[in-house]
Amino acid sequence: DNPGIMGEAYFVGKRQLLEWVNDFLGLNYTKVEQMASGAAHCQLLDAIFPGKVPLSKVNFDAKYDYDYVKNYKVLQGVFDKMNVDKRVPVQRLIKAKYQDNLEFFQWMKNFFDVRYSGDRYDAVGRRNAALRKQGKKVPKGPKLSRPEGKTGPSSARKPAKSLGTRTTRTNSGSKGSGDADKRLRAKDKEIGELSA
Repeated sequence: DNPGIMGEAYFVGKRQLLEWVNDFLGLNYTKVEQMASGAAHCQLLDAIFPGKVPLSKVNFDAKYDYDYVKNYKVLQGVFDKMNVDKRVPVQRLIKAKYQDNLEFFQWMKNFFDVRYSGDRYDAVGRRNAALRKQGKKVPKGPKLSRPEGKTGPSSARKPAKSLGTRTTRTNSGSKGSGDADKRLRAKDKEIGELSA
């Protein structure tokens, strides 16, 4: 049941990952390296753990590595708060190198597939609310969030199936979440052993 580093999530290509994150979060990323700011990762965690991510502390317009570090501090804080045994490799990610960001992106995709409940998530609305709370101007343009009645982006319900990865999900509040954490810890251990 543990996919380890040979799990399907680690063979999801960059194009599929970008399509998925763009669709789910209403973004227009064209390169994996754009994930280096950490803002999209924070929003993915906001979907997984509703109300636990202080999005008002996330710099969605981060352009410099010192801004990225602040975003990863938010991300690591949520992992710690939710008892997710994951150390974010901040110093590697903020350099915006393709391979490092691809590997973390793949890990996040797998974590999302395992933990996301499938509930409706208005990514653009949540991001705009955070920007307003920061006193920043909310971008104008076409409304990217889904109309009422829809359950969220098309990939939200079945992200794993559309990308050929695992479909097992455990709600973070359920008793089964311990199994998901164990699988993720085992996967992280395998990666650490190979990196050493």
